[in-house]
Amino acid sequence: MSTGTIDRTATQPYADSLAQYVVETSADKFPEKVLRHAKLCLLDAIGVALASTKKPWSEAMLAMVREQGGAGRATIWGYGDRTSETNAALTNALFVHSMDFNDDLAGIQVGGIMPPTAVAVGEVAGASGRDVLAAIAIGYDVATRAAMALNSQDLYIQGFQPTAVAGVFAATAVAGKLLRLSTVQLANAFGIAASFAGGTLEFLKEGTDTKRFHVAKAALGGILSATLAKGGMTGPRTIFEGEYGMFHAYSKKPMPEALLEELGTRFDILDTSFKFYPFCDGNAAPLEAALALVRENKLSLDDVESIHFRIKSFLIPYAVNFGGDTERKYRPKNELDAQMSLPYCIAAGIEGGGIVRLTDFEPERLRDPRLHAIADKVTAEGDTELDKIPLRPMSMPAICTIKTKDGRRLEKRVDYQKGDPRNPFTEDELRAKFRDCASDLLSTQAASKLENGIMALESMANVRQLSPLLSG
Repeated sequence: MSTGTIDRTATQPYADSLAQYVVETSADKFPEKVLRHAKLCLLDAIGVALASTKKPWSEAMLAMVREQGGAGRATIWGYGDRTSETNAALTNALFVHSMDFNDDLAGIQVGGIMPPTAVAVGEVAGASGRDVLAAIAIGYDVATRAAMALNSQDLYIQGFQPTAVAGVFAATAVAGKLLRLSTVQLANAFGIAASFAGGTLEFLKEGTDTKRFHVAKAALGGILSATLAKGGMTGPRTIFEGEYGMFHAYSKKPMPEALLEELGTRFDILDTSFKFYPFCDGNAAPLEAALALVRENKLSLDDVESIHFRIKSFLIPYAVNFGGDTERKYRPKNELDAQMSLPYCIAAGIEGGGIVRLTDFEPERLRDPRLHAIADKVTAEGDTELDKIPLRPMSMPAICTIKTKDGRRLEKRVDYQKGDPRNPFTEDELRAKFRDCASDLLSTQAASKLENGIMALESMANVRQLSPLLSG
């Protein structure tokens, strides 16, 4: 096994080895392209957060934090409230994931966790912009490896949300790096973090808001774990491989060697999948396959008898059938229902000519009979061959079959949707996405200043220089 800069002995706890990597990895050890990509991840996260601040669950979180009161040095994005790093990360992370528009990697909502954690802790610690970018990159490294080691695809099948289970370890790495924990302290922090790990897919049943909260609690748990360890609290350093550790307690098919694989030589942040559509990433390749068939064959809705998809099996509860219940997939009752629903997302995408807008998930839009007519033509099944394709980077391919009323059978496979690292955004496209997302909350001038500030972050001696720009 190649582990890059980390050589683990047979008796050394995994937490010790992982902590060693985090502690010993400075910004100077990353290629410049990695730090630049971290800026793009931060830009994307802040943009989608600003577009999400008026959601009911976002307002509920903000109200709770304001009710708690207290002073602080970390910023709530878009509002400018100054609060503790824990409350800032909790709120901002919820904002980022409020519309399922943040980047994904290996089955974890990394873009919802790493940037809010790094900026909040960085503000309080007075970290340089370059150090914040390095911490973000480290977080992506740890998130991916924790997801793979715990087998995120299998976690989904068991009913766990991998972000909620594995994400807290990455947030702990980010916070621990910026708080300058020692290797022993950070290993203890990983042990503490396991107490925050957990969260199920039951939110799918009624489209509840806990999916958004899973991201927020991972950020919160990471900061608390690192802070407590710095203060002297201990945690089990065999938390990954121990008899009652993560590999045994959560995963039926763990891959322990993946936790340290190629650390220091493989930078997974470069493989992040940015989102072109504000919905579950598993619905993106299916939509693009269907759109391609419609366009290539000049089909109208009246031409189409049925639209069938083969997708990864773990997506079925998300997309078309949650425990035998299909009603909310074909007639979504709320925004989360619609974002997860394959039939609805296909309908919105086809009806919109390939453009899916944030307003497509508002209540009145969910009742549109034109969308129902398309959705009712959609079916899907799990494909065991597609299941064999690893989730890293964020591979969720789809095969679409359209049957026409005149008897044709048309098929298209899409492996990499727009935004996948193998079908990437240009930097200009990502910046345009940021400006579009920020436009409802910030003036054009304020959005431009914030965009330019983020893209110059590596030159800031203290990340607090960004704080006024984040205040809206």
